[in-house]
Amino acid sequence: MCIALQSSLLLSRNQILLFNPKPISLHFSRFEPKITSFHIRTKPLAFESVNSTNSSNPTIEDSESQSNRPLLRSFQTFKSLIPHILSQRKHILGGWLCSIVSVFSLSLLVPKIGKFSSIIDKIDVINLLDEGLVLGILVFARFVASYCQEALIWDAALNAIYEIRVRVFERVLAMDLEFFEGGNGVSAGDIAYRITAEASDVADTVYSLLNTVVPSMLQLSAMATHMLAISPVLSLISAMVIPCVALVIAYLGERQRRISKMASLSIANLSSYLNEVLPAFLFVKANSGEFCENIRFQRLTRTDLYARLKKKKMKAFAPHVVQALYFMSLSMLCVGFLVVSRGSFSSGSMISFVTSLGFLIEPVQKIGKAYNELKEGEPAIERLFELIEFNPTVIETRDAVDLNSLKGEVKFCNVSFAYGSNMPLVLDRLNLHIKAGETVAFMGPSGGGKTTLVKLLLRLYDPLSGDILLDNHNIRTVRLKSLRRNVGLVSQDMILFSGTVAENIGYNDLTKEFDMERVEEVAQIANADEFIRRLPKGYNTYIGPRGLTLSGGQKQRLAIARALYQNSSILILDEATSALDSTSELLVRQALERLMENRTVLVIAHRLETVLMAKRVFVLDGGKLQELPRSALSSSNYNSLMKTGRKFQFCRSRKPALFFLRLSWFDFHFRRTPQFLNQMDTSNPSVFVNAELLRLYVGRRVRAVIQVQSEGNGVIYGKSTDDSQITVKGSPPFSLSKFVEVIGIADTDKSIRADVWTNFGDSFDTSTFNQLCQLANGEFKPLFV
Repeated sequence: MCIALQSSLLLSRNQILLFNPKPISLHFSRFEPKITSFHIRTKPLAFESVNSTNSSNPTIEDSESQSNRPLLRSFQTFKSLIPHILSQRKHILGGWLCSIVSVFSLSLLVPKIGKFSSIIDKIDVINLLDEGLVLGILVFARFVASYCQEALIWDAALNAIYEIRVRVFERVLAMDLEFFEGGNGVSAGDIAYRITAEASDVADTVYSLLNTVVPSMLQLSAMATHMLAISPVLSLISAMVIPCVALVIAYLGERQRRISKMASLSIANLSSYLNEVLPAFLFVKANSGEFCENIRFQRLTRTDLYARLKKKKMKAFAPHVVQALYFMSLSMLCVGFLVVSRGSFSSGSMISFVTSLGFLIEPVQKIGKAYNELKEGEPAIERLFELIEFNPTVIETRDAVDLNSLKGEVKFCNVSFAYGSNMPLVLDRLNLHIKAGETVAFMGPSGGGKTTLVKLLLRLYDPLSGDILLDNHNIRTVRLKSLRRNVGLVSQDMILFSGTVAENIGYNDLTKEFDMERVEEVAQIANADEFIRRLPKGYNTYIGPRGLTLSGGQKQRLAIARALYQNSSILILDEATSALDSTSELLVRQALERLMENRTVLVIAHRLETVLMAKRVFVLDGGKLQELPRSALSSSNYNSLMKTGRKFQFCRSRKPALFFLRLSWFDFHFRRTPQFLNQMDTSNPSVFVNAELLRLYVGRRVRAVIQVQSEGNGVIYGKSTDDSQITVKGSPPFSLSKFVEVIGIADTDKSIRADVWTNFGDSFDTSTFNQLCQLANGEFKPLFV
């Protein structure tokens, strides 16, 4: 096992690195011994199977069996490029015409070189100037023709690769979700590497082939004809080396293909790893994972180093072998001169023959190089066209229709689904009817099928059996673009793209000039206009990759504005407020309420306060759907809620509960009262908060965000740890126009402490805060000032 020293690593305290003798992966363990450093010895990683970033990624090993017909395989690989090459036929034909001019100039140039040497021997000044002028014209003509040839061929090659890249990317966007999520899914980093780096390698291959097929064959034919005209015998002697060159090139080309495949896979794995770890930079730092990630990166980089080094060595070796064979042919040619010429060869003929031989070997070298380029580019071509040849399972029918004026009625009829033929059913004969304009919530444990329901509705997958209907249209008969424009999604994964704020809001109209007035209108509805206008360039501010310059609440409000701009009839909310602070959540919830108006809404929820937004609530667990009675949700008795069993267990969030109340005027006064909640005066213009729900969080911080809107009185009821009541009520002598946040902490001494502050944006209203504290009559003790 100890073949080569890979690295010497300094480890942190209580952490050493263990190496598994089987060259598959590195394992980390924690120990107490006083070991501060550890030396790792492994065999060179270029010979290991690398699959550390994604189990679905291909390994470095070349599992492909050795083919006895490498030329046939090369032709089959190259055949997939032919349609894209033919689309550039004008540039290619122009380049080949220039190569004809170049070869014709060369065929006139070579005899002139021999004649020029004879004139020099005779010291004929007049002829020397004439021949020198002709020689200069021919050299210039060849230079211009060769330059135009290469420029046109490069133009054709790069335009062909442009077409391939566009086609591949279009195909990737048309892939099923299964392509990325399935057991053999391809990582985003691998796809990015194929479309960028490997496509560039294919461009080099295409150029090399186009610049070789016609130009090199023409030059080879012209020089061979000229050599045969000078001396057939010497030409045959020189030609003896060509079969040797061909055999060597074929052998080296096949090795180059295998090594290039290893190099492509190694850099693809490295690219996948970087695409995985760099977006998780915060997580790595927070978990002190720098050491672990350094080891993983060094391992993948070392693998790529060995693979690429081997590739470069092979690439450097091939031309020197061909050059050695060329000088071998010159040695044979010298012997041939002694045997054949017997003084009959002039110095001019000898120079012309040797020059022709040099220009004969040049196209042979180019052909060898082109073959090696093809073998080197074969893995890249195969991996690119693998993406094109993938057949999606979600197919739009030819007679698919558009959904116009959709009302929003949704039906699931006996729908069953599994993520694989050997996988258990995620949904089992599910039936559901959602009326147009109705809001429905789905609860359930993780893996219960809630997200699967969303994917099926968007037709990212097709069910194994059953039908999904929108306004009685089977979604299999609807155009995918029309379906997805009518189903909007606001998820907890706030997806934003590099670009301006306006471009992200008007995302669905980026192919045309979007309506800026509508962008601003939906931003105002989504409570986003205020913070957008504070940005340096307002709606034209560049927000960076994934919206890195914005907070979580700002991203979510932009996502809501985008959904408003799309104006879908059906809306899916997938825990759209799960990761926000209380102030941001209030703003987002207000925006969501506006967004939900006059739409069919499916709410995917894990928290009870989110569920209460819906008219009907379903629990989805084990592929089965069960509706909860509305009475259970509105009851003030928590015990009656818990009678439904485990269905509510997952609603008890570890975070404090958030209750959003709309009161009139408000002040704070804490006192105990024997009045029971069920006996409260309902004629009083107050807002009732479910006290038993507050009891869920006794001993924790319980947050209530209060929005003060107009004149009147308000009351909040809660309970302390001993179930005694606590009443907060009053009629304040002052008005508030924005938000006040109250955090109550239940103590064991049967009292409640509270932290009170106001949130007025940039200006903190200190006077209002102090006035609130004075109204507490000494019983209220502010903790934050």
